[in-house]
Amino acid sequence: MPSRFRLPFGALALGTLVFSCPVEAQVDVSDARLPLPVLFLHGMSGDASSWGEMAALLTVDAGLAEGPNLNYCLSSDGSIGTSTLEEVLPFTALPDGHADFFRINFECDASGQCWSNGAANSDGIFSGQAAAAKQGLAVADAVAEILDATGAPEIVLVGHSMGGLAAREYLQNPEYWPIGPDGQAHHRVAKLVTSGTPHNGSNFSVGWLEDLGDLFGFDIEQRSDAVRDLRTDYFYSGDPGVFLFGGVEDDGVLWDFLFQDFWNVDVNCNGQEGDVIVGLNEKGLADDLEFACITSYDDGVVSAFSSDAMVTTYNPTHRERFFVSGVFHTSLNDELGLTLQGMDEPDVEDTAYPLTPGQTTMGFTSSQGTDAPHPDVDVDVYAVEVTEASVATLDTLWFGGDLIAEWRAADGTVLGDALSPDGLTLDPGTAYLALTTTPTGVITNHLFTASLAPAPTACPEDLDLDGIIGTGDILEALAQFGCADADFPNGCSADVDGDGVVGVSDILSVLSLFGLPC
Repeated sequence: MPSRFRLPFGALALGTLVFSCPVEAQVDVSDARLPLPVLFLHGMSGDASSWGEMAALLTVDAGLAEGPNLNYCLSSDGSIGTSTLEEVLPFTALPDGHADFFRINFECDASGQCWSNGAANSDGIFSGQAAAAKQGLAVADAVAEILDATGAPEIVLVGHSMGGLAAREYLQNPEYWPIGPDGQAHHRVAKLVTSGTPHNGSNFSVGWLEDLGDLFGFDIEQRSDAVRDLRTDYFYSGDPGVFLFGGVEDDGVLWDFLFQDFWNVDVNCNGQEGDVIVGLNEKGLADDLEFACITSYDDGVVSAFSSDAMVTTYNPTHRERFFVSGVFHTSLNDELGLTLQGMDEPDVEDTAYPLTPGQTTMGFTSSQGTDAPHPDVDVDVYAVEVTEASVATLDTLWFGGDLIAEWRAADGTVLGDALSPDGLTLDPGTAYLALTTTPTGVITNHLFTASLAPAPTACPEDLDLDGIIGTGDILEALAQFGCADADFPNGCSADVDGDGVVGVSDILSVLSLFGLPC
């Protein structure tokens, strides 16, 4: 495993990022994890290498674990005139166990050979230019694979360009969703981050660049299924883009070229044309997750309005928006700080990420985006399941001096200070850990471990927990006489005076309360 941090002292600065370096602490630095696995999705003109800089940052600099790529061939029959979901072939073999993030790759052929080299579609098979419906099906498979392999309850999706539409195609079609233990289907997505995604479509046309691109291995086909599905409207018919806004699968409707047609107009990939399609932007959008949209005013391919259109169309409750200037479309996924800002942890209890007691978690402090509920501070909220009355303690590392850590109830009521040296007693149920920090203009990482220990009973002499001090308690105390906490990891229950050994004073304490209720 790569070292968690590259410098022995101080901090590593990369643009607007600062990764702290380890110091002596109780937090287990070696096993820090993101709270949920992340899946990075590339756009039509990319492959898994599109997220290469982000992968290097998270592994080399932050020491997080990357899982194997999720590889797919989306056009396995090699025919451009037909388009069916049966053509989607997965080449995934995820080992069971933890990984912090994964990358998807649509650039594979039917034999399972995949390309990931920064030259879009250099293989010439156009798998990455397949229909959005196929991409959504592949995302569904990838989500199920990752959840099954890692055991995580949910996932975070981060999509650049058309990768964001692939994520939405999955998210807005419940037939793709996995069935949970309760027998109900759920998308299992905790957050969707889109970067330069054409939510309202894009009529960008490569034109003569198509032929020029062929010379450099950058092969984008204007008549491909992906370009068809990205259209806001069609040049000659004037009709709205069928995939996004609905309509009939007909060459007259999807009339975008004077003397040619798209390879096919089977938008829903069911093997036949002529269907009436319900557009993606006509379908419902779940509101039980967080959204972040990253928009560049100088995108050059996707308009600022289109990149932000999901928020303006659906007005989701939990959302943030990030706007940047001077960044071209194909460079947005390499804006690492901007992507990490979009991946910011939840701000409220409704969408809190799950937290495993005793597990060291890595989080980030970053400036908040437009529509953030707390614009001046970064509030990150995590949910912890408390199975019995417990004392909660919190160990932290690399936070700034302004850290406020609180345990909260579901309605936001503050239960107490999570940094109390004596801990805080929590009742059974779901408790929420809220960490509040003040951004400083750079993105900083931090580690923390929330631990739960059984709360001491109100009456430690009631050894058999039957509510009364009786013969059973005396016999148990005598049976443990001489027991030393140091010899037993879980301690000795009859050590009622807490001196580390069961002795005469403990037995006398039990005898003194004989017959009394507890």
